[in-house]
Amino acid sequence: MSVASTQVHGQPVRSRNLAMVVFNLGPIFAWIAIIASLLTQVTSSSIDIGPIPAALALIALALGIPHGAADNLTLVNTLSWRGWIRLSIVYTSIAAAAALLIIAFPVIGFILVIAMTVWHFGTGDVQATAELEGQTAPIGKFRILYAMALGSAPVLLPLTSPAALSTVVSLEPTLAAIYSNPVTAIIRGVVLALIVISIVVLISQGALRSAFELFTLAVLGLVASPFIAFAVYFGFWHAARHTARLAQATTGAINMRSLASVTKIGIPSLLGFIGILAGVTIYLGDAPLSGTVLWIGLAIVWGLTVPHMWFVSRFDQRLRAEGIPKRQPSQPQSLS
Repeated sequence: MSVASTQVHGQPVRSRNLAMVVFNLGPIFAWIAIIASLLTQVTSSSIDIGPIPAALALIALALGIPHGAADNLTLVNTLSWRGWIRLSIVYTSIAAAAALLIIAFPVIGFILVIAMTVWHFGTGDVQATAELEGQTAPIGKFRILYAMALGSAPVLLPLTSPAALSTVVSLEPTLAAIYSNPVTAIIRGVVLALIVISIVVLISQGALRSAFELFTLAVLGLVASPFIAFAVYFGFWHAARHTARLAQATTGAINMRSLASVTKIGIPSLLGFIGILAGVTIYLGDAPLSGTVLWIGLAIVWGLTVPHMWFVSRFDQRLRAEGIPKRQPSQPQSLS
């Protein structure tokens, strides 16, 4: 067999196949979660999700946490040990400051971090999907609209569900000032309008795969329990695609070894998060039942997300400037 026959438009067949496996993980697990939610009646209006769904959601979250700790791979140059120290100090300081802001000023911190999360997930998924497909990412006004729809579906739809409305306020009562039925209804209406417009544009331009994915995220956010919906998206969709693009950017291929090399960088952060949360749980005793530990845990995760967003944003800008080779005309086109 010739070398050319083992390549697909400059990419090894095995690497291309694994990229498609990663690419399909999100939609597959999303529809599994949707169907399971309907069969078990653990939906967006369910406050008690039960031990088995909760355990599966925690596993999905755990799978997603390491992807955010490999931000050094987004840099152009390899860091020296002094560079590692400086990066660690700056990264930790920003994350700690953000977490403390959320804890000290819950309303302002919550609004800011949710807005940044929507933009981060949306723009990140637009770019990651384009790279995995070998396409050029959308530009201009539609990129903004599409990114807002992609980021809002897995974040704002679950957060504005009936279950989330009562749960979030119970975790942090001061959020009741901005978290009410009229407010969530308006947010849902705006998000659904963004999604519908984006899907119509995608279909009109022949990007049926992208339209289906956005539709899937919308159904997941509307149907599944908010915790399960976000966990499935975070672990099997967003984190999986970001890990694959880091593997491709750093090694030139997506294979089990490159995916493992990216993932293992984030294992200490996962262990550290578990350790901090366990320490807080022990210190506060029975407080976990009241939601205090959960809120602190969320604040820590959101705090770590702030510097991660900045690194990924710069990474996206660099890759957009370098350009992504388009597929050959013989393959399906997509705007995602």
